[in-house]
Amino acid sequence: MDSLNAIIQRDGIEVPAFALDRFQDEVLQHLHLEFFLSKCRVLITPHYRFETTGESSPSEEALLRTILMEKQELLGQLKLYLLYNLSLYSALLETNSYFIVANDHLLVSRFVELRSHPGFYEVKLYTLPRQDLIAHYSDKIYLGRDFISLDSPQRDHFGLRHIVASLEGQLPKLRGRIERHAPRKLAATLQRELLRDVGELVEELAQRTSAILDGFPPSISTRTVQREQLLDLNSRFRDLKHLLSETDETLREMEERLLAEAPHAARYVTKLRKDVGNDVNFLMLKVNGRISDAVNGIRV
Repeated sequence: MDSLNAIIQRDGIEVPAFALDRFQDEVLQHLHLEFFLSKCRVLITPHYRFETTGESSPSEEALLRTILMEKQELLGQLKLYLLYNLSLYSALLETNSYFIVANDHLLVSRFVELRSHPGFYEVKLYTLPRQDLIAHYSDKIYLGRDFISLDSPQRDHFGLRHIVASLEGQLPKLRGRIERHAPRKLAATLQRELLRDVGELVEELAQRTSAILDGFPPSISTRTVQREQLLDLNSRFRDLKHLLSETDETLREMEERLLAEAPHAARYVTKLRKDVGNDVNFLMLKVNGRISDAVNGIRV
């Protein structure tokens, strides 16, 4: 419960004013928060009750009851803050709206504080039918992940640093899982032919990202960056999108080969592909799209 305990120690979470559309409001009304307990996970329901996915201790349950009685306002702020971040700095809701709507707008958000960045949380998003919420929780659909600071709603360079760091951190885990779960010959072939290519693409992505982080102000807007620089930035972000698209294509080939011979190992590639696809959509919709509109003088 480390992440939940860290959150409830806060005096409050400042949520900037923003308007929810009908879809976003439905998601907010059906949003479940997930945290780790010692032996299972706990889901905080929209009505501020809790359900556990396995065995929980009496002390954990007593603490949860106290939290839900005393911290409802703070947890409500947390959920609204999450929707703000997903709407402004992410394409996760837009990319996955079909699956979310198909499951009656039920969204599960797992909060895990980043040890290297106190106040920052990795939020993984899932959906599943309400009737499967506990009985078939392991069958939930992974939608993607986001990185949120509870200290400030502003994201330097559109949060690019955390996006790339996440991909870099997942590659060693993917290599290890393929070695453990795929036949030895296939694992060696994938390591030699495809994982090496993915590693090189992510390395180039990191290098190009560093150039953006070092060369442009953290807050990117028409107030902080001249028009010529915005045009340059738009091209640089588009290049990042192209690298991610190439990464996705390489992962797709890996996924297909694993599905034929080692389906259990393929699921880890599928999750990484989901993250890469979300990142492509984020750059296209929320970065290139916004910069292009600003440069072209489009106002909605």
